[in-house]
Amino acid sequence: MELENTFYVIGIVFMSLMTLIILALVVAVFAIKAKINAIHQRIEEKFNTLMEVAEMGETLVHKAKDFADRHKK
Repeated sequence: MELENTFYVIGIVFMSLMTLIILALVVAVFAIKAKINAIHQRIEEKFNTLMEVAEMGETLVHKAKDFADRHKK
């Protein structure tokens, strides 16, 4: 094999490996993005649940105040 052909083969192998590495990185980025979105969704759901509980507590406090006000008179 001549030196010129050796450099061509090395170049083709290098470019093929770099293409595979870039494709793997792109796939990894999309996988990581999907996991981050899933975590974000779970956090939002828990936050919404906490807000609902807080609203229920607020409603109970208002009902207790109204009950206390009615029985003071």
